Amino acid sequence: MNQTFRRAIVESQEFNLSTKSAWNRYQETGQYTEGGIRAEIFDSWENSKKLGISPSQNKINEIIGQNALENRLEKNEQLLSFATPKIKSLADILNDSKTMLSITDNHGTILHSYGEKNVLKNAERVNIFTGGTWSEKSAGTNAVGIVMKTKQSSRVLFSEHFCEKNHEWYCVASPILDPFTNELLGIINIAGCSNQVHQHTIGLVISEANNISKSIDQHYYEYILRNNLFLNTALEGVEDAVFVVDGGKSIVEKNEAARAHFILRGVQSIKSLPELDRLVDSVLQNGQKIVREEVSDYENKLKFICSIYPVTFQDEQLGAVIYFRENPTYSSSKTQKLASGRSVNSKSTRYSFDDMIGSSTEFADVVKKARKASLIESTLFLAGETGTGKEVFAQAIHQASNRSDQPFVAINCGAIPHGLFESELFGYESGAFTGAKSKGNPGKFELAQRGTIFLDEIGDMPLDLQVHLLRILEERVVTRIGGDKTTLLDVRVIAATHKNLTEAVKKGEFREDLLYRLRVIQLRIPSLRERIYDVPALVNHFIKKMSGQFGKQDIRVHKDTMQCLTQYTWPGNIRELKNVIQQALFNMEGNMLFPFDLPPEVIENSEENEKERLIEAMIRENGNITNAAKVLNISRSTMYRKIKQHHLTEENWIDGN
Repeated sequence: MNQTFRRAIVESQEFNLSTKSAWNRYQETGQYTEGGIRAEIFDSWENSKKLGISPSQNKINEIIGQNALENRLEKNEQLLSFATPKIKSLADILNDSKTMLSITDNHGTILHSYGEKNVLKNAERVNIFTGGTWSEKSAGTNAVGIVMKTKQSSRVLFSEHFCEKNHEWYCVASPILDPFTNELLGIINIAGCSNQVHQHTIGLVISEANNISKSIDQHYYEYILRNNLFLNTALEGVEDAVFVVDGGKSIVEKNEAARAHFILRGVQSIKSLPELDRLVDSVLQNGQKIVREEVSDYENKLKFICSIYPVTFQDEQLGAVIYFRENPTYSSSKTQKLASGRSVNSKSTRYSFDDMIGSSTEFADVVKKARKASLIESTLFLAGETGTGKEVFAQAIHQASNRSDQPFVAINCGAIPHGLFESELFGYESGAFTGAKSKGNPGKFELAQRGTIFLDEIGDMPLDLQVHLLRILEERVVTRIGGDKTTLLDVRVIAATHKNLTEAVKKGEFREDLLYRLRVIQLRIPSLRERIYDVPALVNHFIKKMSGQFGKQDIRVHKDTMQCLTQYTWPGNIRELKNVIQQALFNMEGNMLFPFDLPPEVIENSEENEKERLIEAMIRENGNITNAAKVLNISRSTMYRKIKQHHLTEENWIDGN
């Protein structure tokens, strides 16, 4: 235990008198010239004063709202998944030491607190609870606020706090740092308001808190390795030379191929390769990967083909992984770039019909039609709500077609800036416009030659650009911007949207002739509420797929939980179901998934939806409970129980008629 802290606990009266005296003099005169107060405490006092914190302030100023808190919890779910099990194991120590332990995000906002119940109750009086923010700006001098500035462990003891209301508290905080960038990810804070505790007990809990902080650092390191963030991503491309760069574009690692290369081994900064520098800038700014882009080393007159993949964690851009392949004779016609939308070849097409999950009649029917569509070359139109898996179907159809060994190029028509649309689709020649590459660039249709192009969210394509797409579909040729050479296209077109294009045509928002060109063969992907019997299979699939990242295995789903999930209407479809299961895995304890582990909106809406279905069935069957139970596929006794549970009476279905 630190000497100052030991003195504060063991010689508490003497320490408090000395510190309180110094605090009083500082508040009265605004100065402090005597020894005894640590430099970091005095600096924090000065900063608190500049920030306008009142020494008589009795609560922290900043408490974020529920929506903001939910966003913070979601953003930091990985941090909490690492920390929570270890913190809960300290329950007995926290009780014995009459302390509390909080984990905050990098803004100092408390995400969760654990500890002795009386300490937690006292903490609430000064707003030390979930959502409270312990920055200097909000609370004056405190350990969390100092860690936010220094990224080093800190302690603030009793009267060292700037606000007098906190003088009965001590707090010791440890940072959680990103193992590669040293960025602050969160803070572990121990706090107590009693000095009648044995110093060894306090020392033990502080030691355990420090161990948790270090353990979380190690978890992050292992997580990065395990989940293809930095080093694992580099190892996947061992045949190529690989650079790993951080968010500041500094080279932090090279693989063996790069270290052995006669040019790349001498590259100390990517700024020595200006073309690469600009590409990395683009990747770090927009988070989109760039694939097979030509980069020149002017000094040695050598060209590399580079692919750059962003590395992100909890919405933060940590850096990028760069693959180099030397190829002086590489043709620019094969250059591919992913500046917006997504462009991948068949090797990175992830989905096939084997990945389709569901056996309901509605889903089986559309899968059967999709398999049939994969055997023909006609333009295909996929309709369906957002989150139903339209791109999964597009990729599966491509994989099952005779084009499976050719490129699959996906482009999100709603994500491309208006001014870049033509160049993205059609490509451009050298000098076509300011900023154009010296050798021009192929468009997405050229990149998809002999393969499949997937035009996602086609309903969001600007009206004035739809005529250009119509021309390509009619003539099956493409001409780059600024060029006069036409390229004959051999491309299978699959388009998709969640919008009603017939209504869009009536409103003048979509060309009718383009709609007819796209809607040659149409498949409608059913919403999840239309294939509700597939929910259990999807739930089990997502649990199996994601449970490992939460350190869980052999998870069982309580029957009431599955009932809630099958009664919910799923406005966000499969994408929403996946997110709900992920949140539930984070919330749950043990290996049984209970209803209270689900987000509250799922539980509440499920109950309301069940009530409505009961009433609809009773109206349909003119109040006959036996027949209504058959409609809902439940027993007569269950029907009676549910009617009682929802407080339904005859008036509910008589009034409905």
